Amino acid sequence: MSTLSRTLFVVILFSVILGLQYLVYRTFRNFLKSRYGSSSAVKFISNYPFLLFNLPYLYVIFNRFTSGTIPEWVYNYAFKPFYIFQGATIFIGLFLLIGKIIKSPFSITAWVLSKFNSTKQMLNRFRNKPAVKTVNRSRRVFIKSSAALVSGYAFTGATLGVLNSGNFEIVNKEIKIPNLPKELIGVTISLICDIHSGPYMKEDLMNEYVSAVNDLGSDFIFIPGDITNSEKTEVIPFAKSFRDLKASKGIYASLGNHDYFSDPEFIAKIISEETPIKLLRNDSEIININGKDLCILGVEDTRQSGSSYDNVLMSYLNTTVEKTKEKFIQKNLDYDTTTKVALFHKPYFFEQMNDKKLDLILSGHTHGGQVVLAKFGDLNISFAGAVSKYISGLYENEVSRMYVSRGIGSVALPIRFNCSPEITKITLV
Repeated sequence: MSTLSRTLFVVILFSVILGLQYLVYRTFRNFLKSRYGSSSAVKFISNYPFLLFNLPYLYVIFNRFTSGTIPEWVYNYAFKPFYIFQGATIFIGLFLLIGKIIKSPFSITAWVLSKFNSTKQMLNRFRNKPAVKTVNRSRRVFIKSSAALVSGYAFTGATLGVLNSGNFEIVNKEIKIPNLPKELIGVTISLICDIHSGPYMKEDLMNEYVSAVNDLGSDFIFIPGDITNSEKTEVIPFAKSFRDLKASKGIYASLGNHDYFSDPEFIAKIISEETPIKLLRNDSEIININGKDLCILGVEDTRQSGSSYDNVLMSYLNTTVEKTKEKFIQKNLDYDTTTKVALFHKPYFFEQMNDKKLDLILSGHTHGGQVVLAKFGDLNISFAGAVSKYISGLYENEVSRMYVSRGIGSVALPIRFNCSPEITKITLV
């Protein structure tokens, strides 16, 4: 990410966060004033929490937007409350903003009517009617009750989300591959992705994940991207932890969009030289298991995070498949009938990949939503859910299967709500 792009991103991000905070602050202050007047105690209670819980921003700014080097006790007693406060105020701010957007047509109409004497008098007569006063009182009670419930939900959810962000789930999943040779039935894969080595994913926590993955004893370990968060040096603690990974038939990875935020060549070099992970960069490997071939493909990613069509990314996919077909010709193998597993970081382009005839695509990127306000069947109410229908779990069509992992890391804030980190053990059947 260029300096200009990063600066623009930071400015926009801070503007949104501080704008939502100001909306929460003003609403909270006005509520206290309406109940207790403009006393010094009201000013203290309304002002100082916002000042206190934003102080860690100064540390983050002066340390290049990372909290990865702070002492553990400072992280626990200063930064965790900071993350909880930020998560809760963002949620409450969004709730208030949505309310203002819904109310805006009526507010604008009333404001315009109040500018003309004739309509102003009519508006005042309407507002002074007893029935309208009763409705207004009921409305204020409802709004205050709703705000209290939303605030309680936000702070409870943010607290649980921060405290439980490292509590992972091991998901066991059988995936049926049509025409899978009997020699490959029962092959196991441990899937772990979106590690985001960095401020929220430190070496000791990565050691726990490595131990958990090794305990699964799978034939393969696959890591489809986002090994680091934003700085190239974050690959060093990753390498120290993940050099202890073990799998009988191989460990493979591809890079994700976050790995391109700094220096992907440096990241790739450290991974290749200091870990047992084989990085597939628009490349593939054919492995013989019990006399049958299994092909593993790894596709590079780009810095782009969104779900809009990415010509560069799809050109990487085309390049990888063409190179793989050449290998098949050299080995006198049939591409169409050989089982193929692809590591492809973003899940958004599942339908566009049909012509590649990939049997299983392993993705991540979405974090399963990371902060999921609610789930109803396939409906996932989160930022990720607003971007794409491919968020987490298994998806199938007439050609391929795709499994999207919730990943283990976090971005923006170290919060996981209704969406625990995931290590997946896949069995091919």
